[in-house]
Amino acid sequence: MRARTPPHSEHPREPVEQGLLAKALTTAADPVFITDHTGRIVWVNEAFGERSGYSPREAVGQTPSFLKSGRHDESFYGELWQTILAGRVWRGEVVERRKDGSLYTADEVITPLRDDKGAVTHFVAILQDVTLRNQKAQREHYLAYHDALTGLYNRVLFLDLVKQAIAHSKDSLRPLALLFLDLDNFKLVNDTFGHETGDRLLVAVAERLSAAVRKTTDAVARLSGDEFAILQTSLGDSQAALSLARKLLHCVSQPFVLEGRSVQTAASIGIAMYPTDGELPEELLRNADKAMYLAKSRGGGNYQLYEPALCQT
Repeated sequence: MRARTPPHSEHPREPVEQGLLAKALTTAADPVFITDHTGRIVWVNEAFGERSGYSPREAVGQTPSFLKSGRHDESFYGELWQTILAGRVWRGEVVERRKDGSLYTADEVITPLRDDKGAVTHFVAILQDVTLRNQKAQREHYLAYHDALTGLYNRVLFLDLVKQAIAHSKDSLRPLALLFLDLDNFKLVNDTFGHETGDRLLVAVAERLSAAVRKTTDAVARLSGDEFAILQTSLGDSQAALSLARKLLHCVSQPFVLEGRSVQTAASIGIAMYPTDGELPEELLRNADKAMYLAKSRGGGNYQLYEPALCQT
């Protein structure tokens, strides 16, 4: 009895035509270019021209250095060339410059090609544009630590900054202050003018608070709703914090012009000092919050230093 031939051997696979391989490279979605062993470009595909802005005539004969963005140093390119000249594949993220001067980021793979004797004759570079992916990742990272509406620090990053400031304060033996600010009539603004105007007010308040503090040593955060926090470092005593509180109250109390209408507001501020009012970020924030509620209970539009006997809840 004759044995059956396995199904997969009945129709042996034909070798892929060279023309098909060339068409695949030419029409590939990602940019591809080939250089000789000296690094001069001998061929580019259609996507290379679309992504870089350079035609084949402009690219062929040049080295890829005309794509340099200036974002990488010589050691970066030195390591790249050392790898591929040794016949190894190089992979990395590269920022390239288009013909119009704009930049894009690509995951690049450079593969050396060898002849029958093992000598490197050409290099094939394939670039995948990851600009949008990186921008999305950067945006997600930014939103993880910043308030989406105002651009100020959020609670997570602010408390981390307070933690760092406390460590520095221990070394410098200089106190720091944490100010908790809450708008007095924000609900009324929302009810009267609408939430869109309320959001514009929060943005405007954030801008005034940021302009009122020291750029290099202080920090402003939006904690939630109409609640803001200010970190004030390298102080001599509590008088600097009181002075800043008065300045902030004045800034916030000035009328805001939002879409042609004048909007008036005020604020209450609570102040907690390190180390007298707490030694941990959360403790300082909590005690500043208590002091703020005491200021609000006394009519608002004023500030209050944390006092344990008066701020118990």
